[in-house]
Amino acid sequence: MIRDAIVGGALRAGSELPGSRWLASELGVSRGVVSDAYAQLTEQGFLITRRRCAPVIAPGRGGRVVSAAPRAVDGSVAHMRYDLSPLVPDIRLFPLGRWLASGRRATQHVSAEVLGFREHRGERELREVLADHLGRTRGVIAEPEQVVVTQGSGHSIDLLLRVLRGRGVARVALEDPSHVTQRAQVLAAGMSVSAQPVDEEGIIVEGLEPGAVICTPAHQFPTGVVLSSRRRRELLEWSRATGSFVIEDDYDAEFGSDQGRLRSLQGVAPDRVIHIASVSQTLAPALRLGWMVVPTALLDDVDRHRRLSDGFSPPLDQLALAHFVSSGHHARHVRSTRAIYHARRDLVLQALTDQLPDLGVSGVQAGMHVVLSLPTELDDSVIADRLRFQRVQVPPLSPLCIERADLSGLIIGYGCLHEAAIPRVVQRIATTLRDDAEDDASGRDWLAVAGL
Repeated sequence: MIRDAIVGGALRAGSELPGSRWLASELGVSRGVVSDAYAQLTEQGFLITRRRCAPVIAPGRGGRVVSAAPRAVDGSVAHMRYDLSPLVPDIRLFPLGRWLASGRRATQHVSAEVLGFREHRGERELREVLADHLGRTRGVIAEPEQVVVTQGSGHSIDLLLRVLRGRGVARVALEDPSHVTQRAQVLAAGMSVSAQPVDEEGIIVEGLEPGAVICTPAHQFPTGVVLSSRRRRELLEWSRATGSFVIEDDYDAEFGSDQGRLRSLQGVAPDRVIHIASVSQTLAPALRLGWMVVPTALLDDVDRHRRLSDGFSPPLDQLALAHFVSSGHHARHVRSTRAIYHARRDLVLQALTDQLPDLGVSGVQAGMHVVLSLPTELDDSVIADRLRFQRVQVPPLSPLCIERADLSGLIIGYGCLHEAAIPRVVQRIATTLRDDAEDDASGRDWLAVAGL
């Protein structure tokens, strides 16, 4: 029956089969019977087996081919029942009706000129609204001329790296751990990466070389720590003393902190700090709207590179965002979603306490994710792979490290996780951590497909 399922294509090449111990228990036979069957299928070329690993269907044997893990489609993971990716908001909460109404109101009396080539820094109306909004909510000091509208935080960082490279900066410091994408962006810009470790006070300033640093002071990604007042002073003193720039990624500060939000770094040193943010977490990634507040000394260079990239962001969407923010819809939406995410966070923490009381959890103050710490002898990437085969997407912590080898964990994003599913998902994580390599819970799905 197993061989027929492989030949018929019900079991695809690359699919992982359950361990012999689990299958024997399900079928009510001895483990030796299952092991012998697996051995015969291996000899016949239907399976690939390795010590302490579940058998995998050999290439060329199944009617279809599947990769070792689900494929990513447009930034999200295909066929995942539970997506625990961090930085992903619950787009089901997006107030589409209010957004469309804002778009209609904002464009009701605009001239046809808005459909032509526009100001590369962004629509003046939006830049004025953002300057006021950022000053009110984050303590950012900005004139509308300093606000540059982009396609998101990634676009902002790409532009800034080009500017800094042109000004002779060859090395950029990143928090360790930090965004993998930012690391790739720095290298793609022809610059080298300097890893600065993070502790319970945030990025360690000692050892920073002159140049530039990208950091997440309000809510460090991924550890979730808040940059302490002492480290804030040290970082800004380093910036002034060396003439270096700080890129402040304020990715989820709108969701606040249980301990109170600190003023943005830019508000303390507007000549040394470049403040960047977007609506990807507060509203939806698909809007592709972000901004940066640029020191006057860099504006001409940013202008030049903005023209060379894509010229300008969609003006109608900018006008819609300007109305959405100025009318109070954005603030109301943030308050509503903040309460929802905090409730989900509390449920996640309670479930982790119930299921895995001996493991530590960090990053609990704000945002849409927490980090479940694992013993360093456990390979968090292996654990994440096993969970993917159970249709649970939860990123491991270690791939986000640059030089550090002392961190192992799972980044549990709850932005898209419905409250009713939280205990069930945490149970799957706990079971996977307790099971050995041969105890593959996803075998139940395989068993049904195979007809056993």
